Amino acid sequence: MRVFQKWYGEDGLSSFIKKETGCNPYSGKGICYRKHNSTTILRSVENTYYYDDNLTDENNVQYTLFGQIGDQDEFERTCNEPLLNENKTKHIYLYSKTTDKRYIWYGKYFIVGKTTKQHVDIENNLRKIILIHLRKEETNEELKS
Repeated sequence: MRVFQKWYGEDGLSSFIKKETGCNPYSGKGICYRKHNSTTILRSVENTYYYDDNLTDENNVQYTLFGQIGDQDEFERTCNEPLLNENKTKHIYLYSKTTDKRYIWYGKYFIVGKTTKQHVDIENNLRKIILIHLRKEETNEELKS
């Protein structure tokens, strides 16, 4: 895990993500699929009440699929389907934005499962959400320590 104080600039998270993944991240979207290199970058935003991400154990996280209103659809074509399709997404990375405008880079993950549960949507109506369970991949740097 690595903390960044800003998004842009030489020491910002955006530059780091580009170096780490080979992709330009898009900070306005929670699930950023990059077809050209089979990569999806996930963003979690702290205290987003209509999602139920759980990043307390950085080695085993739960991430809510895309969909703010109504039941979520794992086959939604722009975000969820590419993320869940192992022929499209071969690399998954995760970062979060905190309420105090810091960014936390969690690293590379792989999907180990998914569950559904009842949770409120952006309009406070109860709906079905889909949580993917991610396990952190060990990097060369982590193996050295």
